Amino acid sequence: MGMADRPTSFAKSVEGLHKEESALDNAVVLRNQFAIAKEKTVEQQNEKPQGETEKSGSPMISKDAPALNMQPPRAMRQGQDRISSASKVKREVMSEQQKLDEARKLLEIYRAQNPTHGRSHDHDRER
Repeated sequence: MGMADRPTSFAKSVEGLHKEESALDNAVVLRNQFAIAKEKTVEQQNEKPQGETEKSGSPMISKDAPALNMQPPRAMRQGQDRISSASKVKREVMSEQQKLDEARKLLEIYRAQNPTHGRSHDHDRER
């Protein structure tokens, strides 16, 4: 058996595994899918209560009503907004200041426990 006799692909030697589909087969499948979908929509429409019609709308819209705006006018809000914003910034600054103070205290404790660490970089100058 020479190289010319050997098939180049396994798929070429396999026969009868695929079926040619025709346009008629596709049309039958589509017709069945549309029939099933049509039955489902008819069932869904029959399940609707008698009171609901297309014009009645969504239940969310039928329950919707204008709400009262409980906020004061903008001119009245501006002063209070500034005060609350300033107090928020002040709290944040104080919090960050406390973190910095704690870090400085820890650094002082570390330096007290290790007096030579990080201080002398002149190891080779004594020569």
